[in-house]
Parts: sequence; structure tokens; C-alpha cells
Amino acid sequence: MGKSTYGTVYKATLEDGSQVAVKRLREKVAKGQREFEAEVGLLGKIRHPNLLSLRAYYLGPKGEKLLVFDFMPRGSLAAFLHARGPDTPIDWPTRMNIAMGTARGLLHLHTKENIIHGNLTSGNVLLDEGANPKISDFGLSRLMTSAANSNVIATAGALGYRAPELSKLKKASAKTDVYSLGVIMLELLTGKSPGDAMEGGSGGGAGLPQWVASIVKEEWTNEVFDLELMRDAPTTGDELLNTLKLALHCVDPSPAARPEVEQVLRQLEEIKPELAGGAAGEGAGGGSGSGGGDESTTGTGGGDSSVEVAGPPTAED
Repeated sequence: MGKSTYGTVYKATLEDGSQVAVKRLREKVAKGQREFEAEVGLLGKIRHPNLLSLRAYYLGPKGEKLLVFDFMPRGSLAAFLHARGPDTPIDWPTRMNIAMGTARGLLHLHTKENIIHGNLTSGNVLLDEGANPKISDFGLSRLMTSAANSNVIATAGALGYRAPELSKLKKASAKTDVYSLGVIMLELLTGKSPGDAMEGGSGGGAGLPQWVASIVKEEWTNEVFDLELMRDAPTTGDELLNTLKLALHCVDPSPAARPEVEQVLRQLEEIKPELAGGAAGEGAGGGSGSGGGDESTTGTGGGDSSVEVAGPPTAED
């Protein structure tokens, strides 16, 4: 199904006909067996409706390491947004639901599991049949060597999701995750891929946040939004504008100026209150430790909504 810094993902069909995704980790990037088993056992207990659950793992006699996850039939958000035909529009409520769900999953990681994702992109936000988002690849940094994790940060930069400070610090944080979330929100609003912007498409060689901020600065804000969204602008215009302001706040060049993910979720819920709560059944104001997900595993053991539009971020990376 695909390859990444961590390894290769395969689609497998079990004897009962159900389908799973199997990630085979690269042998040279994973930790030793004892450390690996301890960490993977903890990851297998994490449950939340907006997180892709680890269902099982396998350690082979030759050191091979496999992780088994639920198969997501609609693929990644990146493919959903950028690989569809012109006859497959994505409306604003669907996009906003994806933004909220991704924020909920990230909030759970930060506040309930003490996990920094470190590599959040639209490619590892997966969608179920109802287009509800599930963040994947969280916690995998705990299974990897430090050299492998540095490579992941570099890859995120190449794709356009890396916060500027990571070019120097090399250590992910809650605020670098918020930056990545902001880029995903800009993808949902513009319909453009960060990679396309960086390669000199409509972004002129700049990153997506820099391109969007430059358009806003010139007071051509309507030019930012995906044409599909502009069809309903008379009724959703304020929601689009407020979400854009929030996304630009998330990608502020200064980590201290970025909101916490809890603030992001709260403001999204204020912008689109009819979607508050969503699939997770929890909002920014609180939630359960487990998120109410299915606890079964195999082999794993069990605000103020007004935001100023920022100036163009500086392209430090």
C-alpha cells in the first residue's frame, strides 16, 4: 500500500474475510526486542475514535517486526483531497469534521497519553467509511532509534509540514504538532497540497502557510479557498474566514504564539457548533481517558474564537 521512513505497509485479508493493514518496520530503524515489546505493549492499549488502534504485533525469528492495524477503506486524507476526480466534491461540513476529529485525536495524544506525534501529515490521517479521521503512526517514534527519528523529522520538512524551529532543534513538541495540524487545516481550506506549493506550483516555491499568508496580506483572501467551498460562501463565508484565521495562528513562526491543541479544538467547535462533540463524543472541555473505543486487542495486552490574521510566516526551513 505504501512506504515510509518507518517501513512498508501491506493490505492483508484474514481467514474470516476481514481486512487489516500490516506495517513491516525496517529492521535497521527499530529498537531491540526487549525495548520494542515494552513500548508496543503500551501503544496497544491506546483507544480513541480518532486514533488508528494497534491491534496486534509480530516478532519474527529473523528479527522482523510487524504491526497490525485496522484497514481504513477510504485511505489517507492526502489521497481523499488530492487524488480525486472533478466529479467528487468534498463539502465544507465534511472538511470541518475532519479538522475537528484530527484535533480531537491529537488532543488525546497530548493530554491523556503524553505522546507527541512528531510526523503529522495528511498522509497519515486516515479515513473510515464515513470519512471520519483517524491519526496513524503516533507513538512509533518510541519504537525507533534516535537516528531514525531524526530522519522522520527531515522527511516532514520535505513534505511541508515541519515547523520552522525543527530545522535547528530537531526535537518535536506539542507546538510542532499544532503547526502540522495548521498545515492540514490549510489543505482542507485551499484544496492544495503543501508539496505542490513547495515545488513551485500555485505557491511559487514557498510553503503552503507562506503562500496563504501572502495572499491574505494582499487582501485577496477569497483567492485562498478551494473553489468548491466558494459555491456556498454566502452561507459559510464567516466559518471559512474564521477557520483560516485559526489555521494561520497554528502556523505562526513563533512556537510561543501558537495555540495549544485544546484551544484549537475549542475554537473549531465555536465556529461550527453543530459538529461539536463529533465521533469522539468529547469536546475541548474534557473527555474520558480511553475515548470510549473498543478495548479488544490481539497480542498487545490489553475560549475566545477571534484570531488575528498573521503576517506571512518566515521560511526558515
